[in-house]
Amino acid sequence: MPEFVRPCRPAERLRVAVLDFDGTLSLIRSGWVEIMVDLMMQVLKPLPGTRESDADLAAYITDFVLNLNGRPTIYQMDYLVNEARLRGGEPESAAIYTEQFLEALLKKADRRMQALAAGQITADDLLVPGARAMLDDLIANGIQLTLASGTAVKNVRHEAALLGINHYFEGRIFGPGEDPRLFSKLAVMEQALKEAESHGGHLLGFGDGFVEIENVKQLGGIAVGCATDEEHRSGKVEEWKRTRLIQAGADVIVADYRTWPRLAEQLFVN
Repeated sequence: MPEFVRPCRPAERLRVAVLDFDGTLSLIRSGWVEIMVDLMMQVLKPLPGTRESDADLAAYITDFVLNLNGRPTIYQMDYLVNEARLRGGEPESAAIYTEQFLEALLKKADRRMQALAAGQITADDLLVPGARAMLDDLIANGIQLTLASGTAVKNVRHEAALLGINHYFEGRIFGPGEDPRLFSKLAVMEQALKEAESHGGHLLGFGDGFVEIENVKQLGGIAVGCATDEEHRSGKVEEWKRTRLIQAGADVIVADYRTWPRLAEQLFVN
């Protein structure tokens, strides 16, 4: 069942929903945290200023990676570069580390997409359980949907099409372009509200990252934190995600969308 952190019955009828992609709808890039932490461990572990145990270093890296979850990858790599310098290193640029991370991640994602193309798995196998029915219900309730991802927009559009969910957004699919520092989920949310002639009280946000939950609450919307067990699709809440999402201000926590009808009862007022 959904975990209601605080009452989330809207004062006004919801009109706009802004959704994250990876981990919130799509499982194509599942496992990105481990790949990023491994890369950063390789950079920081050999440095003269690194004195933690491997376990403590991994925990420290994981903490700052997750605190920046929801922003373009370049920001996490900015942090890595600064950290490496503080530890006495001469790191590569954030752009180079971003390329290395994306290369490793895309290899994993490509294997999943190849399995989909070969008919070995279905599109729904690569979606958070219940996502398609939830999107159908949002549309049926007159909600305008926007997709806002920290992943490069060209990849998000391609992958949303492969999963058969791009039509829900009617072209409103956004992510970083050539200069990822120009992208902001907050700006996407503000634009979505403006186009719908709405305000923050009409906003419903979905995400598994700290940043988008904070943005939704900053605008006065209702934030659904998605603490999905991406690897097993078990329907159980991932506790580390739950903790961070609540810290970010999530109004409700879901493991996936198989319990969507219970949440919808609270969200859609007559």
